[in-house]
Amino acid sequence: MWQWQRQGQDLCNRRWWAWCLDVYLQRFEKPHWEPLVGQPASKTRCWLPAIIKEFAMAMLWKLMRVAKYSKTALSPKVKVRGIPTHSRHSSSKSVPSDFAANTPCSNTVELLGKAYPRDDYSNVTEKILSKVGKNLHNKKHHPLWLIKEQVKDHFYKQYIGRRGTPLFSVYDGLSPVVTVQQNFDSLLIPQNHASRRKEDNYYLNRDHMLRAHTSAHQWDLIHSGLDAFLAVGDVYRRDTIDNTHYPVFHQMEGVRLFSCHEVGIL
Repeated sequence: MWQWQRQGQDLCNRRWWAWCLDVYLQRFEKPHWEPLVGQPASKTRCWLPAIIKEFAMAMLWKLMRVAKYSKTALSPKVKVRGIPTHSRHSSSKSVPSDFAANTPCSNTVELLGKAYPRDDYSNVTEKILSKVGKNLHNKKHHPLWLIKEQVKDHFYKQYIGRRGTPLFSVYDGLSPVVTVQQNFDSLLIPQNHASRRKEDNYYLNRDHMLRAHTSAHQWDLIHSGLDAFLAVGDVYRRDTIDNTHYPVFHQMEGVRLFSCHEVGIL
């Protein structure tokens, strides 16, 4: 019932405003708007007053609704879609986002379909987790994709294998979640090296982390039998955000292995 009453009031208010506009806009409907021909004025009246009238009515209608319903709030007893107004406002302040509600309360970090148990090394934030999996470098026509394609085309054209095929292969879909062994140990980084600090990296736990560089995949790719490849991907470091630093960025690196014979020729 209260909805019908409010709709009736709105309709009355709208008609009143329309009448005011009719009176106000009469000065635009003067003979000088009509063409100097012997046709009826109703058929030849200029279209400009009608447009002004419609625009002014729409703007005033919105302003009227804002002024009416923002200043005079509904009574706490009034129901909106079956929910009391006072309950609606109190609950809206305490409802967290779905992403924030799932992870902090659990003992695991869920990422890319896998669960990683938390420990004293876990320091990855929800904001960073929301960036994982975007793969901007693989989205067609994205600036990162364009740069990647230009570099890839250069290597394809400049370095040709014996069979006439590109010498370098490209790997741009590798998971950003790596082990500490992949990110540091496989590159012979000492255990006490400053680059391993929690202040500089995003750890899921003591054994897993978000890669700090695409070099984390070098050992695996080389031991799979590759001797020339390009690795592309998003990397994560705990940098302070400024005009040249951001905790999420992208790298593209190339690796080429040479035999002793090839090195001697070079």
